[in-house]
Amino acid sequence: MKATRYFSIGSDPQNELQLATAECVPFHLLLGQDQSGNVWVASRTAGAFYQLNGQLGTQTIALEAGDELSIGPNRIDWMQVFGISPAEIVAREAQKEVAEEKQKGLRFQLIFIYIAIALLIFLMAFYI
Repeated sequence: MKATRYFSIGSDPQNELQLATAECVPFHLLLGQDQSGNVWVASRTAGAFYQLNGQLGTQTIALEAGDELSIGPNRIDWMQVFGISPAEIVAREAQKEVAEEKQKGLRFQLIFIYIAIALLIFLMAFYI
């Protein structure tokens, strides 16, 4: 099993990526990749903004294929940071969709089982 990996970004030398710009605080962002390969971004300091697809943000959010991440004028190639190709992200998203469809089918089966049990109990009540 793969462990969760982290990549820190900021102006402090302790970060893996150091940015010496006015928009960047010492501990600005944290990129993470979980065991299933999903990549997310989070601000490490209150008020540490990033741009995701042109929109300012501070919250923790999962990144998707084609997302553009930057701090001020500095573009961050988050896929290169973790060695991910766009094809891998698309394949992972397709796997998620297949798993969600499977879960949806299982939920319908469970509903039908509950209805059948309720019907049996209802019928048994009239025959007792």
